[in-house]
Amino acid sequence: MSFWAVQVEDALSYLDQVKLQFGNQPQVYNDFLDIMKEFKSQSIDTPGVINRVSQLFKGHPDLIMGFNTFLPPGYKIEIKNNRLNLLQSHTPVSSTPSSGPPLQNNQPVEFNHAINYVNKIKNRFQGQPDIYKAFLEILHTYQKEQRNAKEAGGNYTPALTEQEVYTQVARLFKNQEDLLSEFGQFLPDANNSVKKPKMMGKDHSLTELGKISTSTETMFFEKVKKALRSAEGYENFLRCLYIFNQEVISRTELVQLVIPFLGKFPELFTWFKNFLGYRESSYGETSHAESLPKERSTEGIAMEIDYASCKRLGSSYRALPKSYQQPKCTGRTPLCREVLNDTWVSFPSWSEDSTFVSSKKTQYEEHIYRCEDERFELDIVLETNLATIRVLETVQRKISRMSAEEQLRFRLDNTLGGSSEVIHRKAIQRIYGDKAHDIIDGLKRNPAASVPIVLKRLKMKDEEWREAQRGFNKIWREQNEKYYLKSLDHQGINFKQNDTKMLRSKTLLNEIEMLYDERQERTSEEAGTPPASSPHMTFTYDDSQILEDAAALIIHHVKRQVGIQKEDKFKIKQIINHFIPDLLFARRGELSDVEEEEEEEDAEVDEGGPKKHNGLSGRSPVKSKLLFSNTTAQKLRGADDAYNLFLVNNYWYVFFRLHHILCSRLLRIYGQAEKQIEEEAREREWEKEVLGLKKDKNEHPAIQLKMKEPVDVEVEDYYSVFLEMVRNLLDGNMEPAQYEDSLREMFTIHAYVAFTMDKLIQNIVRQLQHLVADDACSRVVDMYLSECANKGTGGTLSSQASRAAAEGGYQRKAEQLMSDENCFKVMFVKKDGAVSLALELLDTEEENSDEWSDYMGRYLTSDSASPELREHLAQKPVFLPRNLRQIRKCQKGWEQVQQERLSRSSSNKPQEGSRELNMECMFKLNSYKMVYVCKSEDYMYRHTALTRAHQVSSEGSKNTWKDKRGFK
Repeated sequence: MSFWAVQVEDALSYLDQVKLQFGNQPQVYNDFLDIMKEFKSQSIDTPGVINRVSQLFKGHPDLIMGFNTFLPPGYKIEIKNNRLNLLQSHTPVSSTPSSGPPLQNNQPVEFNHAINYVNKIKNRFQGQPDIYKAFLEILHTYQKEQRNAKEAGGNYTPALTEQEVYTQVARLFKNQEDLLSEFGQFLPDANNSVKKPKMMGKDHSLTELGKISTSTETMFFEKVKKALRSAEGYENFLRCLYIFNQEVISRTELVQLVIPFLGKFPELFTWFKNFLGYRESSYGETSHAESLPKERSTEGIAMEIDYASCKRLGSSYRALPKSYQQPKCTGRTPLCREVLNDTWVSFPSWSEDSTFVSSKKTQYEEHIYRCEDERFELDIVLETNLATIRVLETVQRKISRMSAEEQLRFRLDNTLGGSSEVIHRKAIQRIYGDKAHDIIDGLKRNPAASVPIVLKRLKMKDEEWREAQRGFNKIWREQNEKYYLKSLDHQGINFKQNDTKMLRSKTLLNEIEMLYDERQERTSEEAGTPPASSPHMTFTYDDSQILEDAAALIIHHVKRQVGIQKEDKFKIKQIINHFIPDLLFARRGELSDVEEEEEEEDAEVDEGGPKKHNGLSGRSPVKSKLLFSNTTAQKLRGADDAYNLFLVNNYWYVFFRLHHILCSRLLRIYGQAEKQIEEEAREREWEKEVLGLKKDKNEHPAIQLKMKEPVDVEVEDYYSVFLEMVRNLLDGNMEPAQYEDSLREMFTIHAYVAFTMDKLIQNIVRQLQHLVADDACSRVVDMYLSECANKGTGGTLSSQASRAAAEGGYQRKAEQLMSDENCFKVMFVKKDGAVSLALELLDTEEENSDEWSDYMGRYLTSDSASPELREHLAQKPVFLPRNLRQIRKCQKGWEQVQQERLSRSSSNKPQEGSRELNMECMFKLNSYKMVYVCKSEDYMYRHTALTRAHQVSSEGSKNTWKDKRGFK
């Protein structure tokens, strides 16, 4: 018993130490529990568990040395000169009750077993906490007696023996035979001395019965393992038991789950159902009221209930079944019966029982929780101490009214004049420590002399602790203000790291290339002709006003970049303020006044200067002309149901993607600001109508609790202040941490999307530098401007078919220009007032793609031959001489046939000599093969066929001479 009593108290204390030491590393605590479970199941021996615990707690010698408490006799860990030594004694261990716990298979009852037993008691008596506390008091008292006896060296006889401990526990666990029998495993001698008179002829003690029970269960699992003959099947069987232990399924559901495993083995299945306490109704259907384990009592509050199958309310409450008999209560009034809860019970889940983490707290939440825990613990200490002071002050006033003789006869009971035996004892123990027992004994025997002294000491400690509390409150307030808003922001923790990767050019390119590859795979797997061209990505621009805010932020950052020359800055401003709004059917932004004036003054001076391929001067940015002054996009700006076509390379694609991300995030922040304005307006209106007063914004609960500082900005100004903060962040006038905190104060948990706004704008400016400095990007713009004159860059949706040839030519030129890199087809579509961006990656990697494009163009276009070639052929046609002779010979006959056909054109019957072409064919782009479409055909016949046919038969026999694949 001494070993086990020490185990229970010290095991709980030791677990608390491990939790406290590794508060930020919950995995270490879970690993420690796993090691103990393996040790309990005898998967590892004692030296093995010592080695693993020492490795787990490396660097924490206090925890390693504290583990000695739980080692069986004969083992000890020592640390000398920072080295770990394991001492193992082979001396036989005495079999007296005080020498150690009962052995099972040469292994002691571990402290993990003790913890499980204590948890079982806690769960069993969760409605009667006094029983659980009384049980711990018995163990604590016995432990103290054993410690005093050990220190006295045999000169002290413990007042509480194992026999008395067992008797008290048996009285406490009345009608709880299973708990009492399990408790008897830790008190073999006392258990036998009490139970033997009642067992009458039984040869086994309760310890041996525990062994038999354990071996029976082990034998059952061995039989199941042999019967299933499959490691996988046995593992699935164990999984069913595991989810039952986790209370995921009920007892009935468990029986149904194991039928495929044990249904073929009636003996094993019957034993399993008996072990569960499961029974079926006489009609062969499962009874809803499942029976309970036979060895457990069903009386009163201790009745075993399968809470997993009960009605749920949230995750923490279950409804008691209707068959449950409520304990009698004689002190209830009608009001008590009306308002008190007799149905719902708390159903907690203990972290020691499972390694599953339902929700992982962030580091900022941990700070908040730790502050609350510290506050709570200190409040408990202060209130406990204050309650004891009040009780002793009452006793002191009572003593002051007594005579001297009455004071000598006056005694205190275990409650020390109060109503609780525990609260005041703990308060005194907290101050006096090991001497608390003597102090309490003095208070009981001589209150007149002891109470003033103890009361004075308690008041001194109360002042000392309250002074410390005032200091702690400052620290806790600072921590709460620092971490409160961050603790609410779950998504912002990982957003910055993930978003930085997402904004990289490589990531954006990989995204569309992956979509392209998937479509190509589907096309190659599907039979038939390839599908029509369609975009791989489509994005929407929901608010044109946001374009102006995005442009202002981009230009703001561009102006402050000393590495960008003035000429390139002017090009960038034209792209942002002119070209992008034109493509998106939005209003153009204005260039700065200085630049416009300089443009007007120096336009004529620059006429004779050297020009680059994109139309800009190579000497000075202020002597350049506007790039996008006469584009198709500019003309379509006010039109509805129109589109703009732009074929671009990688740099332009990445820019468009980043620009859309910027606009979408600005719009999201703007929408959140508008939502908060509406919410505050509704709240003010409600306060005015219902409360009749206007509440100050500083009356927010978080501000009242000193958890955050009040915001000085009005909610109507949140969005404009946000834009100003982004500018300050880009200029380096604001720290990122301050920027994030200010955003959280304004937009709470929705602010995280703007945390990386500076990185996003910097990436956009970097792409713009490539667009104006890279030759390939400049050629892309030149091609677009030249194709605007050919009407190949867009127009109205209704006339799109008429521009197919021009747009096809634009695409072929772009593919040829960007044959060494990706070529993207970008379409800006405005339909029903909504603007969308469609991105498609074109295929430019096929062999002989240039020749194929030229061939397709010549095949589809009737006037593909150059004017020079047509003139040459008109003057000197190229024909075989025999064909020329035959043509001249049949010239007259052909003219006659044509006249006859025209004369019969008004006839109702279809003309038999019709030459209408109905043959259809398609081309496979991946193989260059021409495929004829089924049920489409045309036919040809000789020039004089009809004349000869009329001569042969008056009815006409064109079917005889018709040749579907005739020759000219």
